[in-house]
Formats: sequence, C-alpha cells, structure tokens
Amino acid sequence: MKAIILYYSLSGHTKKAAEKLARSQGAEVVEIKTVKPVSKLRAFLVECPRAMMRKPAAIQPVAQDLKGYDLITLMGPVWASHPAPAFNAAIELLPKGKNVQLILVSAGGAGATHRSEQATRALVKQRGCSVVAYKDVKQSV
Repeated sequence: MKAIILYYSLSGHTKKAAEKLARSQGAEVVEIKTVKPVSKLRAFLVECPRAMMRKPAAIQPVAQDLKGYDLITLMGPVWASHPAPAFNAAIELLPKGKNVQLILVSAGGAGATHRSEQATRALVKQRGCSVVAYKDVKQSV
C-alpha cells in the first residue's frame, strides 16, 4: 500500500509526530507550507478565529500527485479546538475516492477537537473521500 502523510506544523510538534508516523508506516512525508509565514502572534490573533470558521489558508503547491496513493494522512495542529487553516487547505487537495486518515496534534490530546470533529469529517466526505481514522493525539514536549 502506497501511503503519504501531509502535515502542517507551526511549532514543530506536528512535524515530529508526522516524521515518527512516516517511519513506522513506511510512508512518504510532505510538509504543507503556507504562502505567507505565520507567526505565533498571528496564529493566535488571526488564524485561530479563521480555524473556527473552517477557513483554509493559502498554501504552497504540493509536488506529489495524490491520486497515486492508497492512503493519505493529513496531520495538523489544533487551534481553538479546530484544525489550523493550513490543514483545511490540505483537505482541498484530496482527490476523489481516497482513504484518508486525519490526525490532529494538540496539548489537550484525546478529545481536543470534539467540537469540530463532525465538521472536519464532513469536509473530507465532501471531497468524495472516506475517513478511515480520526485521531486527536497529545503533542510530545
């Protein structure tokens, strides 16, 4: 099975988790980068409200053709109990018919996105994809 992990990380916690998962699954790992760098202050003042409204961020193009993968894992940080805007933008890259695993990394761990889980799953389903796993994981410090 050919697998890829797409992740967005502001502080490095999600990057660390994505790289660890990639090693254990033998998956390719690709960082999602925003067009405009996000400072921690901007993340708190501007991007958290955008996350709550499910707004995507402008992201740089991804070179990989996602149609060639059997499993696509999307990973991102949790901001205000919601996936970061760059994570929402990565959902828009999903080709129809793919199996998708969603992993959200936060200081809260399990249940951190309970208020946004259904809507996040719905965004993936709107792309014509199946959510095969949804996990909130506690960031390692």
